[in-house]
Amino acid sequence: MSKNVKKKSHWTNRVHEVVLSRGPSGKLWFELEGGAENGQFPVIGEVKLDRVKLNQDELLLEVNDTPVAGLTIRDVWAVIRHCKDPVRLKCVKQACLNVLPEEFNVSIFRLQTGYNH
Repeated sequence: MSKNVKKKSHWTNRVHEVVLSRGPSGKLWFELEGGAENGQFPVIGEVKLDRVKLNQDELLLEVNDTPVAGLTIRDVWAVIRHCKDPVRLKCVKQACLNVLPEEFNVSIFRLQTGYNH
């Protein structure tokens, strides 16, 4: 007997990178919400430029290869301020996270540390 097994799509397959350049005033055209001070991951707020492939309510995972999960919004902005152009953001849509919260936290830990055991 042969069974058709449907593979589940893991959330890490849906992480995407957005590359942004600052405007003339040094701004990056988006707001941040959430953050560790609210017990949340940093989340992309209002996006003020239509031509950017950045979506509101996406989780912000990394800024120029620096993990930002667990940081306050103030600390995330500090990381962004100290980055040279272009700024690379790794994000994932929250709707893609069809996993239990503890599994997601373990996956984020493994992603950040390279720990695979």
